[in-house]
Amino acid sequence: MFRTRSRSLLLAAMVAGGSVVLSGASAEEWSLSEAAKPYEGVTIRVIGEALPPLESLDQQKAAFEAETGIMVEVEQHAFDQVIQKTSADFIGGTGFYDAVLNPLMRVPTLVVNGWALPLETYLNDPALADPEFAVVDQVLSQDWLNASLAHEGTLYGVPFSAHTIYLNWRYDVFEHPDEQAAFKEAYGYDLPSPPVTLDELRDTATFFTRDSGDMLAGETLEQPFYGLTLAGKRHVSMLYNFYNILYAYDGLVIDSASGPEYGPVVINNEKGVEALTFYRDLLLETCPPGALTYTWDEQLAAIQSGIAAQALLWADASYAMAHDEEQSTVAGRVAFSGTPIGARKIVNLHQWGMFIPTSSKNPEAAALFLQWTQRPDVQAKLMSTGSISLTESAYHEDSVRALDYAATNHYMLSGRVPEYDGQPALRNSGEADGVPASYVDAVDPVTGETQPVIFKLENFPEYATLEEILMKHLSAVLAGQMEPKEGLDAAVEEIYAEIPALAEHQ
Repeated sequence: MFRTRSRSLLLAAMVAGGSVVLSGASAEEWSLSEAAKPYEGVTIRVIGEALPPLESLDQQKAAFEAETGIMVEVEQHAFDQVIQKTSADFIGGTGFYDAVLNPLMRVPTLVVNGWALPLETYLNDPALADPEFAVVDQVLSQDWLNASLAHEGTLYGVPFSAHTIYLNWRYDVFEHPDEQAAFKEAYGYDLPSPPVTLDELRDTATFFTRDSGDMLAGETLEQPFYGLTLAGKRHVSMLYNFYNILYAYDGLVIDSASGPEYGPVVINNEKGVEALTFYRDLLLETCPPGALTYTWDEQLAAIQSGIAAQALLWADASYAMAHDEEQSTVAGRVAFSGTPIGARKIVNLHQWGMFIPTSSKNPEAAALFLQWTQRPDVQAKLMSTGSISLTESAYHEDSVRALDYAATNHYMLSGRVPEYDGQPALRNSGEADGVPASYVDAVDPVTGETQPVIFKLENFPEYATLEEILMKHLSAVLAGQMEPKEGLDAAVEEIYAEIPALAEHQ
């Protein structure tokens, strides 16, 4: 179980009435094929962002179609297009979409506008409810589930892809004896693999930034090599990269108990300024020269192509880096750890869920599909092709255990190291898979305990306006147009001007 901060880092969207408890209705005889007979020949339409998890679902849907006779069309678009298309569908009541994939930030908007059906809508129907569907009992963390997919005590979606931003590092260069000796001579301590603290992240990023012609791991570089990749473009990827550093500094955007709640804007305090200064300096001094134009895509490409030693990336990029040899030149040479620790040992809460719109013309068929996606075997297949499962059983399937990043994902989502064959899945030196013991054993400086602390993401209805303002001013700081304090002060002033509900807490 994760620790949460008593006030400011309580779980985002934590349900007011305690944990949600939902499971399928019991039945002596129930089968998906029988339950689907009334809807045979129906086509349901699913829409979401064009990312590996949805691509994975598109690959797996044929099994559902074969078992039920229900056809599934999957639309994949850029996230802003998904919002535009679904909002138009919901407002107009056209009922074109039967299932939508949205991140946790959108849950309050879906619920407040009456756009999403509660899960109990179909779980209370014995004809639709799979008795083996027990999402609360099957997930790695009920807190994570409740915080990301519930609103005011009611669960609205099923988990689709649960992921966090974490550290990806080239363990092969970190653990090369020449590099270890050179680092020890330069910095006076052993080269950490992985960096566990922000100070170690800075030192290793600086150390591994090299010019062409320099030596790296016993070989002469034919092109420059960089210690880190971060996102610097005016884009949500830059904002979320920065959030990890901000919260590791024990900073906040809004001083409130949970994501949907309003409060004073405090990102321009000393912690925020220090975090932004740290991020700016790392970006400009240790990342590739084009980093000011980088989003997650360019970050991933930089480490895949072998020109960077480390990256802070979403977990759903891990498959393309670690196992897709057609895309990645460093497959098998990257390992995974948590965000390096500063004033806090943190993990960012992020969850994509699948929801049934109230406007759906085929909610029953969609309900069967949503439940099918939560089957342990389906979850394992989805994760082994790009998604990140929140289901405990998926991590014990052979196909998932074979993923270099699976054990670290399990730890980041649950706060527990999985056990395989009776042994904790800890990483050994020289290997890609397993959770780094050095990170697991490191304590949160505030709690004194080893569990990462979940930090919240703002998801009140005006969250998109907040993000746009922050991206504008953070981008100006990174581009050298403003100093960190100046940029954050300007951002806070504009946030108060544009979001009256926050201005009330000024």
